[in-house]
Amino acid sequence: MIGISGAVIEEAEAIKKEINDIKENTINGISFFTGKFNDKDVVFVQSGIGKVNAAITATLLIEKFKVSEVIFSGVAGALDERLKVGDVVIGHDIVQHDVDATAFGYKMGQIPQMKEWAFESDKNLIEKTGSITNFEHQILLGRILTGDQFVSKKDVKIQLGKDFEALCVDMESGAVAQVCTRLGVKFLIIRSISDSITDESDMEYETFVKLAAKNSTKILKNLTL
Repeated sequence: MIGISGAVIEEAEAIKKEINDIKENTINGISFFTGKFNDKDVVFVQSGIGKVNAAITATLLIEKFKVSEVIFSGVAGALDERLKVGDVVIGHDIVQHDVDATAFGYKMGQIPQMKEWAFESDKNLIEKTGSITNFEHQILLGRILTGDQFVSKKDVKIQLGKDFEALCVDMESGAVAQVCTRLGVKFLIIRSISDSITDESDMEYETFVKLAAKNSTKILKNLTL
């Protein structure tokens, strides 16, 4: 069974529409939806916003539903000028930019007592994205950042992109990647750009989050063929 997760309600609604024979299971007040997505057995959960929510739902997907892989799909803010609204980033690896244990000799973004600095997506799942065609936006492979903050200031975006050599930033992927790595389950992160590097008003996010969610779902459908 494939585990699918997304953070925002716009994406949850887009994905749930594509699930056939859908059934709802509630665990600790969290709704999980099982069924067929492109004729594959899947379980979908809306993680909610932030790293803790994402970690909780990823753990439940693995422990309660015994999923063989987790695909986390959603929206992100661009850290690279090449990226426009609607473009998609496939996460080669994921770093939690807001973790700072440098006082103890760790690299910025490295979680204490973990050898990984960047959590790497499954190579076979990444390869599947290379066969995606008929997609009207860019698809780039690169690093995704995660932190418990909505990054909207242009200068902060530019600095994050430069410091970590990253393409985009979100609030959940790093936690999902950490949980999957620790529990030995392969994962892939897909993020569709909801706001460009130049937008500081949050208006792009509010306007284009539905487009971004729609594009993430398109990629997801191609991956599960």
